[in-house]
Amino acid sequence: MKKLNVLFCGLIFLCACAQDLPETPTSKNPYPKGDFQNPLGITNYLSGNFAELRNNHFHSGIDIKTNQKEGYNIYAVGDGFISRINVSPRGYGNAIYIDHPNGYTTVYAHLQKFNSEIEAYVRDYQYQNESFAVEIYPKKNELKVSQGDIIALSGNSGSSGGPHLHFEIRDTQTEEPINPFLFGFDVPDTSAPMINGTYIYPINGNVNGKTSRQTVANGSTVSASGKVGLGVKAYDKHNGAENMNGIFQINVFVDEQPYYTYTAERLNFDWTRAINCLVDYEDRMKNNSWVYQLFRKAGDPVQMYSNVQNEGIIDLEEGKTYDIRIEVRDYAGNKRESKFKISGKTPPREKPVDESALVFHWNKENYFKAEGIELLFPKGIIYEDLNFKYRKSDNGKHWVHDWNIPVHRYYTIAIEPDGIPTAQLDKAILVREYQYRGAWRKEHINAEYKNGKVVGEARDFGVFSVEVDNTKPVINPVNIKENSTFTGSRGVIRFTISDSQTGIQGFAAYINGKWILTNYDQKTRSLTIDLNKEGIANGKHQLELKVWDEKNNTATYTVNFNKS
Repeated sequence: MKKLNVLFCGLIFLCACAQDLPETPTSKNPYPKGDFQNPLGITNYLSGNFAELRNNHFHSGIDIKTNQKEGYNIYAVGDGFISRINVSPRGYGNAIYIDHPNGYTTVYAHLQKFNSEIEAYVRDYQYQNESFAVEIYPKKNELKVSQGDIIALSGNSGSSGGPHLHFEIRDTQTEEPINPFLFGFDVPDTSAPMINGTYIYPINGNVNGKTSRQTVANGSTVSASGKVGLGVKAYDKHNGAENMNGIFQINVFVDEQPYYTYTAERLNFDWTRAINCLVDYEDRMKNNSWVYQLFRKAGDPVQMYSNVQNEGIIDLEEGKTYDIRIEVRDYAGNKRESKFKISGKTPPREKPVDESALVFHWNKENYFKAEGIELLFPKGIIYEDLNFKYRKSDNGKHWVHDWNIPVHRYYTIAIEPDGIPTAQLDKAILVREYQYRGAWRKEHINAEYKNGKVVGEARDFGVFSVEVDNTKPVINPVNIKENSTFTGSRGVIRFTISDSQTGIQGFAAYINGKWILTNYDQKTRSLTIDLNKEGIANGKHQLELKVWDEKNNTATYTVNFNKS
């Protein structure tokens, strides 16, 4: 690969900008600064930052804008070797992972295309395995890179919502993503974070006489009793961009004593879904609102907290007034605060224990069986003990607890099929219905018929039932029909493909009976075959395209075409 000297164009090394951060694990910053250069050769502005709150996960890197265009050079930020290459119609799309001698791995995702050496390597693998989607682990030092080498072009592949570079730094040994700012990457940031709401949660008590979450104004005094927790809705902006990005650090002080600190230092993919435990999940489901809850639940696996007293929960004493200060910081040291007082009132009476309630414990395996349904919940899939609720409606659907309560991992659900002919049982699937922002939604879960039940795995609560998936995917030819002719640069055949139930599981295209590489972008449902790139000779050819879903329902499209 050709070595290029690349100047930093906006990503700058930090110097004294983080000097006034409070004492936290990141204050001593064990991560090397100066080892890595800019992965892009343009001025950098962010559309997303590290640990930003996303749907069911923390954002594991920084998203660098590419001026709403594709095709910018992507550079290796340091010497090393390519340890992993991904090609996928979803997720990171086209992605490269580079292991560096300093013990860290950098990740470059949503790429348009790889450089010629990497592309040839990937294409050979795709043809050997007859698959567009591949995950490749080259041998150590098989594909070496030097700092400044062009490894790819920026793009919009996978689940990207627009052209940009998703960039990560991971601990090579643990694969844990680490905030790139800690390595000296930063963007100009002179604006303090925004606080768009501050809240008090009655955990076992009340706030202003109410037992639901209450908004508290800056500078006000609130009356409360029992145990309460705090919450804040906050965002950060960087210079040159209007994006509402995530928060680097949140500090809670009670009577000026540190009580809770959240810091976006590093993540672990085993617990990233526990973002649903950190945020007010019910508010997110009902209002698409993102509130950081500043107290911990018993089963919360997230390791982004420090200075935590009493799990962040405040035990209020009657007659005592508490000075509360919530401080929100970005990495550049800009901060904003919300201050208020809580006046402790008479503790509430203890609620009588419901002896009839079925309690599911977060730290135990839980099992439930009723007419027509069985549920098995492994240990650690919920974040706190709950009084489990279930009912079967008149239409035979199974209401499994509350979809506004988050679930961390998959649990097994088995439902007896009702009224499905025996010959159709191999096509039986599970259906989950739930409400999001007040509207009913539906998802299909692949399952199999075993021992008289349709068995699958769910990762959310909801209303479950059984359906049959007999529907083939739909193949829609965009620019080809019988005896179409493709000439010169007009050599790309295009389709869209879709499936109304379990979803596209795979596809394969053959020209004159020989497998041909086909590119698929799930978000646009577009499937393309580049005849020139795949070396299709001039003349008449036959194309056969097969697309199948999770239940192996297969659609086939066959057509003759000419290339000249």
